[in-house]
Amino acid sequence: MNNNQSFLFAPVNPKSISVFRILVALMITFMFSQKGLTPIYPLTEFPILCKYMFSDYYYGLIYLLILLFAIGIRPQIIAILLFIILLPHDFLIQGRKSKQVILCVLLCFGFIKSLPVWHLNKKEFLISNISPIWPIRLIQIQLTLLYGVNAIAKTTYEYLSGDLLIEMSKTYRNFRVDFSDGYYHLLDIPVPVFVLAIASTLIEYFLAIGFWFKKTRWFALVIGILFHLSLTQVVKIFMLDYVSMFLYLAFIIPFSFGVKDIMVRNN
Repeated sequence: MNNNQSFLFAPVNPKSISVFRILVALMITFMFSQKGLTPIYPLTEFPILCKYMFSDYYYGLIYLLILLFAIGIRPQIIAILLFIILLPHDFLIQGRKSKQVILCVLLCFGFIKSLPVWHLNKKEFLISNISPIWPIRLIQIQLTLLYGVNAIAKTTYEYLSGDLLIEMSKTYRNFRVDFSDGYYHLLDIPVPVFVLAIASTLIEYFLAIGFWFKKTRWFALVIGILFHLSLTQVVKIFMLDYVSMFLYLAFIIPFSFGVKDIMVRNN
């Protein structure tokens, strides 16, 4: 198998996928548990749907499907059903970008096989349980796009000079700090806002690329976590910080078969 084929079609260890699936189920529970959010257009055009979206029956069905997904009962089918049922949440006023990311991850699980939890201790796999890696690549590419698009959008004089950040801190309510004087006061140390703007842009360029290389992957992990934890002290962007860090798992979990991995057998 050449490099191009192995990038998209290398076999994936179904145990690793199963662990990732369980973590995704926990993340979905965290992301979609909030009630009482305001719907926006076009969801507002369907008042009956809105009524049922906030009912206990609706959330009961969501939690049931999440449980089945985590356990591994028909996980591909459940992933698609969950995606469809949770799709209206993309039209609530808060957390749209965060939820879009997780919905895309969930959709990818509709195209990759994983094991039920009671098969995780088995010593061999059926060939029919093994999938190619391309759905995981889509999740990885999504993280790259999150950082890459942000970095490119920030590469303007208005942002890198700090002027845009200063104006945003005065205008947007989700900013936790005020940059009106042109400085960010970090432990009583005045840091020019343009330094923050340039540093954040360079970091996002690095994170868009760094996870793809083994030599920089763990360094990118540390930088990314510190970057997002710092961002939460400056601006509130719902759960996008935590979702971005969650996607690091798509690079950190060892999906490929190792030398010590057990045997694969035919059906």
